[in-house]
Amino acid sequence: MLIRVRLLGQLTQLVGREVIEVEADSWREALKKLRDNSALSQAIEPNGDPAPAYMVFVDGVDYRLAEDGPAREVILLPIVHGGSVRFLSWEEVVRASSVVAERVRESRYVPEVIVGILRGGAVPAIVIADMLGVEDVGVIEVKLYTAPNARRERPFLRQPLLLDVKDKNVLIVDDVSDTGLTLQLALDYIEHHLPAGVKTATLYVKPWTRLVPDYYAESTDSWLVFPWGVNEYERSRKG
Repeated sequence: MLIRVRLLGQLTQLVGREVIEVEADSWREALKKLRDNSALSQAIEPNGDPAPAYMVFVDGVDYRLAEDGPAREVILLPIVHGGSVRFLSWEEVVRASSVVAERVRESRYVPEVIVGILRGGAVPAIVIADMLGVEDVGVIEVKLYTAPNARRERPFLRQPLLLDVKDKNVLIVDDVSDTGLTLQLALDYIEHHLPAGVKTATLYVKPWTRLVPDYYAESTDSWLVFPWGVNEYERSRKG
């Protein structure tokens, strides 16, 4: 079968095109074949895994969550080290929040409760709530863990919501929808509490996300560094 491999960021310039179609029985085999291209050998391990500083998504799913097998589209991209890094200013965060708030208004959806996902969604949730005039703002915390002797990451709820959302319109807010796993867990959790309605919003989305939020300001394939994550980013570069 033909598997479509999309190259993002600097890889597009290195290879000279964004899409390569590879005849292979599985997405991992397709990536192994791409190692024959000298420009891509640095990005792919011999076993088909992405090399350090690169990431792979299989049909929108983090490769660590995907079983090896047929796939329609595989995305290979550079991440923090050597990839496209975008440092966001506070002004850009406020501007993106304003875009999201305006799109909520235009949709005629009227949230009564806004729920931010810690940590990244807490600040946008407060800003958007202020712009929409929503008084009730709560947070939940979602983390990713790896089970013992397994590499398959799964999100889990670390801090529950303390606000009552039953029969109320809820807007869930995060900073970015990357894989979409965190946002999906938050959505499932809130729906379990029987709201009148629930919508999702993020400032940014990645092209490969599994869950495109109802509202967002911009799509980007850059590695985003928010103002509240600069020190964490610097620590990751040293570690």
